[in-house]
Amino acid sequence: MKLTILGNNGGYPKGNGACSGYLLENEKVQVIFDLGSGTLSNLLSINDGTQLDAIFITHLHWDHISDLFVLQYLLEKRGQVLPLYLPRTPENIYDILSNIKNFDVHPIDDGDEVAIKNMKFSFKKMRHPVETYAIKAIDDRGHSCLYTGDTGICQELKDFAQDAHTLLCDCTYVNNPDENKHLSAEQAAEIAENAGVRHLILTHFDPEVNPRDYAIIAERILRRGRVTKSEIMLTFNI
Repeated sequence: MKLTILGNNGGYPKGNGACSGYLLENEKVQVIFDLGSGTLSNLLSINDGTQLDAIFITHLHWDHISDLFVLQYLLEKRGQVLPLYLPRTPENIYDILSNIKNFDVHPIDDGDEVAIKNMKFSFKKMRHPVETYAIKAIDDRGHSCLYTGDTGICQELKDFAQDAHTLLCDCTYVNNPDENKHLSAEQAAEIAENAGVRHLILTHFDPEVNPRDYAIIAERILRRGRVTKSEIMLTFNI
């Protein structure tokens, strides 16, 4: 599998930045995890989108979904319909997206699994002010990539992360996290260390904070794996 960072800011993008969005692909499958502000432009700089199999949305906050609303015009122009997997709430936002004719909308629930060609995707409910899910992708070689979405610390994430090859992890706070909303760099590293994660990729950065500040903290804690701060258009092999 190959993971490309399309955006890595939380809340709003910094100058020349983008909010959450990630392209995961292998030789048969191409999917997007979240599509926040600025991510569609970054995607189209490397991929025309015609071979996308699906978009998975972790939760319906604007910094994770805003470019869906302009993607619809590209899909309409092409006559393309794209499967869109997302939570059912908040209902007003779900209803808006459900009524876009170029999205084939599929609601997700805790414990659901979706198979697309030679990849399987599973969902685990996380801790956040709105309904939100972590997504784990596993290919036919048994390699796995887990994307946390936005979450505070919770046992569900600790369990779900066990033995993941790659953990793409929310670390909005350098320290002093709001445990009902987001993780800190320290918490992300502790989860990865205890779960035996081989590669921790930090993401969802505060636009006003240098991403290196997160990595310095995580590197002090994670011993069994490696730490990387996500950077836009950086690609990782899983």
